[in-house]
Amino acid sequence: MKKILLFILFALSSTLIFSKNFFPEIKTPRTKEIRSLMLVGNSFFYYNNSLHHYIGDIVKNDETINELKRRSITINGSALSWHDIGSYLDNKYMGNFRIDSQNANAYVPNTDTRTDVVIMMDCSLCPIHPKTKYDFQKFTREHSETIRARDAEPMLFMSWAYKNKPKMFSELKKEFLKTANENDLLLIPVGEAFNLFNKMYPEINLYTPDGRHPSREGTYMAAAVIFSTLFMKSSFGNNGIMELNPEIAQKIQEVADIAVEEFFDLKLK
Repeated sequence: MKKILLFILFALSSTLIFSKNFFPEIKTPRTKEIRSLMLVGNSFFYYNNSLHHYIGDIVKNDETINELKRRSITINGSALSWHDIGSYLDNKYMGNFRIDSQNANAYVPNTDTRTDVVIMMDCSLCPIHPKTKYDFQKFTREHSETIRARDAEPMLFMSWAYKNKPKMFSELKKEFLKTANENDLLLIPVGEAFNLFNKMYPEINLYTPDGRHPSREGTYMAAAVIFSTLFMKSSFGNNGIMELNPEIAQKIQEVADIAVEEFFDLKLK
């Protein structure tokens, strides 16, 4: 009887561990009204004139969202260990003005420099590389604590598999979910959307020729997933498509919505 009970307890604990690795525990943002966003990452963010512009175009074309200030801080080839996120959030000059190119390059001061949400991305191999995976876990934890101490919400960006290594995705997904759940983080399921889109529309390339960085379509996919995850809203039919082919943009929006809904097991507005 004792052996049977031990076996049952072991099976239950194994199931809990398995579940923790494959299902997100945090499904929606804790921040009720998101007005400002900081992206902290690397070239996966700044390719194609920067992911934050693509997010902005979708937001601008949604009449129910009043504003989303965006700040992108990237270092080429960087890991999370390279970034001093506390200094970014403590810098009183960060975002305190803008130059209005539509109004004779006028200087426009901004007194509200608050950051509501910080989305972090590690290097594309860091979560699963044996030399870096522990730093991924360590700095995700430390940065999350730093961000929360500044009254902002930390989130984690799930990156995608390389084009020539699709099996890489299952490893990434497991590590991202494990680390996000352990740190009570909302995980942005961009890798999930890439994986689904590559299966549904293999003729549309989400990658640049190096098979790692995003094409314009790939950056738009990331933006659509971030938009839907932050605001729990469908991107489908949004006119902010960054001059992409409208038919391709709509397919990306469709898959982004499906990926978000299936990942979080919810229905977007």
